[in-house]
Amino acid sequence: MPPRKIPVRARRRAAAAARLLALTLTCAALPSQTAHAQSATDSAMAESLFNEALTLLANQKPAEACPKLEASQRLDPGVGTLLYLADCYQALGRTASAWATFREAAYMAKDRKDEREKIAVDNARSLESKLSHLTVEVTPVPGVVLAIKQDGKAMSDALWNSAIPVDPGPHTVEASAPGKRPWSTSVNIAEGAQQERVVVPPLEDQAIEQTVLVPPTPPPAEPASTFGGNTQETLGWVLLGVGGAGIVTSGVLALLARGDDSDAEAECRPDNEQLCNPAGVELGQSAHTKATWAGVSAGVGLAALGAGVTLLLTAPPSGEHSRDLAVSARWNPGGGNLSFSGAW
Repeated sequence: MPPRKIPVRARRRAAAAARLLALTLTCAALPSQTAHAQSATDSAMAESLFNEALTLLANQKPAEACPKLEASQRLDPGVGTLLYLADCYQALGRTASAWATFREAAYMAKDRKDEREKIAVDNARSLESKLSHLTVEVTPVPGVVLAIKQDGKAMSDALWNSAIPVDPGPHTVEASAPGKRPWSTSVNIAEGAQQERVVVPPLEDQAIEQTVLVPPTPPPAEPASTFGGNTQETLGWVLLGVGGAGIVTSGVLALLARGDDSDAEAECRPDNEQLCNPAGVELGQSAHTKATWAGVSAGVGLAALGAGVTLLLTAPPSGEHSRDLAVSARWNPGGGNLSFSGAW
């Protein structure tokens, strides 16, 4: 039986379908190829930095080698890089950093079933007797959202009142809270197993003052109408609007701060919240800044609301007009006061 001929239209459809399938497969392969190329580039850069660091260590230059090992580890994490980095920290006298890095290497080796886990564990244990510790003693105050920083990094409240391993040398401790004056101090940790503590005192109130000035207005040429003819009353409504906006702004900033704080925790070590990557540190600082401004917005909003209510309650009848009025509102976390001057 002779072979059956395939119609020209059918052959064209088959060819178009084949081209479409080839194009689809090519597009699907592009992301994986791009990711593979990026991974290969990172690995090559990490290898180059690692080799440069080893040369510097061989020439007794750990201060220059450590940053290169840190960059290599970020690009291509590895157990060997961590072990060399821990040795580098130890050469600089940074015992706490070396101890923490050996422990991180042990965790990674255990996860990867790497036989170097025992080396990392033994080195970490050998440093435990040489560690210095710093305890930041904090007494929480009800209603005060306190933020503590150690060496510029946000310190989780879970670490308050606990002895934390630190490297020898100078360290700073800062404390802040919305509506409070910031406080800071420094302490120098000597080499060897030292035990130091810093006591954070109760923060002092910081007054927030807002002054609203109303320029003089000429007397009305005609008797005031019964609708909206009183300057003091108008100002009262304006201040109520400003106060409401301040409260809303405070709520939004508080929600954003909580979101940044939650994201920051995801960027930190589960077993040690003080060890965070750069993204975690940045998110923690962003959360602290937004929380501070949330408190300030709430204070300003409450002061404006209080001033607005006072103006409305003391406003003269609609036929009488205020000519010169100044309103000063002062808010403190422990209370507030309003002052008025002028004639109306």
